[in-house]
Amino acid sequence: MLRIMMLLFCATYLFGNDIEDIPILKWAGPPGSRPGTYEEWLAEHPYTPFDYLLHGVHGSDGYLGNIAILTDQTLAPYLANEIQQLVLSLTAEGYTVFEYQTSGGTPETLRTFLQEIYDTNNIEGVLLIGNLPVAWFEVYDYGGSLAQFPMDLFYMDLDGTWLDTISTGNGKYDGHVGSINLEIYVGRLLPTGIGLDTLVLRKYFTKDIRYREDLMNLQKRALVFVDDDWVPWAQQWADDVALLFPDTINYWHPETTRASLYRTRLDTSQTWVSVFAHSAPSLHQFTYNSGAQYDYYYANEYISQNPPTNFYNFFACSFCRYTQAGYGGGQAIFNEDYGIGAIGSTKSGSMLDFQFFYRPLGEGKTIGEAFRYWFDCIYDSVGMTLERVCWHYGMTLLGDPFLKPLGYGTQIVEGKKNIISGTTLSVSNPAAGHLNLNLYLNDMQQVDLVLYDCLGRSLNVLYSGELQAGTHLLSKKLEDMNGMTLPSGVYLLRAGIGDNNITRKIVKIE
Repeated sequence: MLRIMMLLFCATYLFGNDIEDIPILKWAGPPGSRPGTYEEWLAEHPYTPFDYLLHGVHGSDGYLGNIAILTDQTLAPYLANEIQQLVLSLTAEGYTVFEYQTSGGTPETLRTFLQEIYDTNNIEGVLLIGNLPVAWFEVYDYGGSLAQFPMDLFYMDLDGTWLDTISTGNGKYDGHVGSINLEIYVGRLLPTGIGLDTLVLRKYFTKDIRYREDLMNLQKRALVFVDDDWVPWAQQWADDVALLFPDTINYWHPETTRASLYRTRLDTSQTWVSVFAHSAPSLHQFTYNSGAQYDYYYANEYISQNPPTNFYNFFACSFCRYTQAGYGGGQAIFNEDYGIGAIGSTKSGSMLDFQFFYRPLGEGKTIGEAFRYWFDCIYDSVGMTLERVCWHYGMTLLGDPFLKPLGYGTQIVEGKKNIISGTTLSVSNPAAGHLNLNLYLNDMQQVDLVLYDCLGRSLNVLYSGELQAGTHLLSKKLEDMNGMTLPSGVYLLRAGIGDNNITRKIVKIE
């Protein structure tokens, strides 16, 4: 019954918005510029045989589900520490992480591999790091021209049928039939033409971990910046963003939504920015003087300005076309201090019906989970019409898809049930090889304190037994099961309290 009610709600909302009335996004690049082609990309990234290595399975009791990280083998050795820190955070949150290193392959071999790990390990989300295969799609877009673009939806729907019919065997798909719902969500980290890949990605992961540790907090608010063509929808779309951040600032006046104001607003701290503008991978174009003049915010300004913003939704033509050198969506998340997630299109379309994306985000879901819900809600409600294909099939997630825009608490809480009200656990920094724990229980509970290393391996059971209601002060040695003192490093303390768990990160420095 709940599923039926959700579909009826989605259908009512979608059918109430005629997408034919919404002005399409247009390429706004400099005269003579154009999107790069599949043939040009393939010439620079020729297919080679596919290979993979299972580098590790981390966190054996991931109640949040199973996820995968796939890293280009040429980059993996240089990113080992950063990926290890990300895996530590993800397992502490409650995921089981399957970590792979891959090389070569075609889009088809990569998709087959994802199908296999989905079927075998029930993977729900994937992060692709580095130069992994890119699938391409082509469609007779608005105006009848044949548009071609990179498309990560190919990796998210694992049981649908992808067709190549316009010019059979040209390497670009043009049809999608069968079961179109998404099995998994996919985020991509590919700094094409933005800098040395290893340095850029290291910097990104440093920000990612800082955000997860609540060290990159920004004002819990959003900026919505709507240029002239979409003014009639500005309030509705801002209301959708407000499902995530009720404190949402909306700029939409035709004569004031200019690049200069956008720069000024970006200097103000906010967690989320949604910008609506005709664009190209290299810039946003803003119209003024009754449409007679334009000014520009250039993609490289996301690096030079370094805006204090963590997440972006780019309603902006081709701004997230990750095969284009220096593409703007990449520069927004690969800047110095901020920017860790972006959603946008690799073609002239974008997202619509935003509430089905922002509502789950406002409920604490990850970007990947919200994206999958948004796509499935649209498909289950109205099907995937040609107009919807033109708008949505280039949509991509840039960055870590396991992030939550609402942020993370100072403690990591997990469990199949809600933690019993009043239950708290604090851990002081280890001193002289000891942990000092302050545990409060509101009633008698079985308590199991288990120490893990950063790979999710159990090191020692520090305590196991029933404790009465009240406050308990415990001092435990930071040692393994053989009584050996543990070296400096990062560890996890998992407290099993009844049917629930609380996890704390411990950093030992000598």
